Formats: sequence, C-alpha cells, structure tokens
Amino acid sequence: RLAGTHWMTLSWQVEDLTQADADAGLQLSTEAGWNQVARDWSYLLKAGQGFGVRAEGRLIASSLALPYPPYFGWVSMVLVTQSYRRQGLATLLLQAAVDHLLTLRLVPMLDATPEGREVYSRMGFVDVGMIDRWHGQGDGMVAGPPLVASLAQCAPLDLQAFGAARLHLLDELKRRPGSAVLASDSGYGIARRGRHSTQIGPVVAMTPTVANGLAAQLVQVTAGAIVADVPRSAENLVRWLSGRAFTVKRRFYRMALGRANGFGDGSLVHVIAGPELG
Repeated sequence: RLAGTHWMTLSWQVEDLTQADADAGLQLSTEAGWNQVARDWSYLLKAGQGFGVRAEGRLIASSLALPYPPYFGWVSMVLVTQSYRRQGLATLLLQAAVDHLLTLRLVPMLDATPEGREVYSRMGFVDVGMIDRWHGQGDGMVAGPPLVASLAQCAPLDLQAFGAARLHLLDELKRRPGSAVLASDSGYGIARRGRHSTQIGPVVAMTPTVANGLAAQLVQVTAGAIVADVPRSAENLVRWLSGRAFTVKRRFYRMALGRANGFGDGSLVHVIAGPELG
C-alpha cells in the first residue's frame, strides 16, 4: 500500500471511509436489499475501518474491516452499486479490508454467500462452518421488549463462545430503540430492529435448552418479520425453528483466511450477530 490514505489500482482510487460516510454506505446496502439501518453503518465505521471508491460524486463501492483482537477480524459490507458491478471493485475492496486486518496481525474471517465463496476460496479462505438465514413471523404478544440493566454478566460466556471480547458491540445492540434483551448467567439473546426485519442474534447459551428458551421469548415479544442466522451445528434450535414454520431463505459459509477452523467455542453460539458482525 502506498503512503497516505489513498491507493490506486487501474483507474479506481480506494480511500478510507469515516463515520461521515454512514448515509452513503446505507444507500449501498439498501440498494442490495440488506437489512442494515443507519446505526449499523455508524457503529461499523466507528469500531472498524471502512474502504470505498467514489465516482460521479458518490460512493459506489465499499468494504469494511472490523477488528476483534487479539486473534481475528471480520470482513464485511462488500458492496458495489448496480451500474458499476463486474469491474473488479468488489475484489479490490475486499483485498483492502483483508490487508488492513493482516497489518493488525489478525486472521481475516467472513460470512460468504455461495457465489462469494468461490471468489474467497481462490484468495485462500477456507470453510469453517455453515450458517442458514431463517425467516419467520413474530408473535408480538407482549406490549414491550424486556430489558436488562447490563450485559456484563454475560461477557465471560460470550468471550468463551465468540473467541474475542465484544461487550462494546453487545451494549450497542442493547441500547438501540426497540431492542429486546434477555440475559442470565447461563445465556443471553438480543433482538434488534432492522430495515425490513427484526434480527434475532446473537444468542449465546450454555445448553440447547436455554438457547431455545431465549429464542422462544424473543419471538414472543417481536411483531412482524424476523430473521435469524443460525449455525448448522445448532441442531436443536434448527428443529425448533422448523416447527414454528420458519424457513431458510439464504445460506452463508463462514470462512477464515488460511485457517481450517474458527475461534471460540462454536457449540455455545446458537444464533450469530449477523454476517456483517460475526
């Protein structure tokens, strides 16, 4: 990489994004039909490092590197506006995010669609798990979402499950208007409002029984459309969702660069935070 905040490849100039680019990033993810809201972009650009390409006075492509020290970081928000696709921008910006994490001595990880998986495999990413996106409807039976005073009690369990400390992320998700949060010494679950659906996740629990109970309560207090990104390994929750008429609409492959396994204890993770967050 060249000195400064910009580098050139062919005619494209890649630059670092800031929180001032949150609205422009939201336009990209909304065009793609993704579920992010403005607060997602604001958080990601504060906690991580965004990269982008501009043309015609607007942001036309993006990527993001979200560090989870001391071992790994997340690559996400690889987006290109429709009229500029198939020109190498996605690969260029993906590489910028990967390079940033490698500079920090972190293993790059990501959740890939089946189409993206082919590209990432050629770059050296290896499958470490599979995740299905389940869609369904909430019960909306309770007037308001349950809240807890703090998620600090869940931090040790989450560290064991995820492989990195991320209490800052959990607190951010909890503080959002309309979020539902359930927590105890044996597990926690969060539901937050998205652009078109409520996103359940993460759900981290010591046993499948606890995880299913948390998911059931979150569904009960949620009205309207729900999405939940569930690892294939969470078999009990998969059966519960199937019995509630939830259906799988998308699949993701969890991948790590040059590494055949992830971090943390995956048996404790029953719903991930989201493909953009890990």
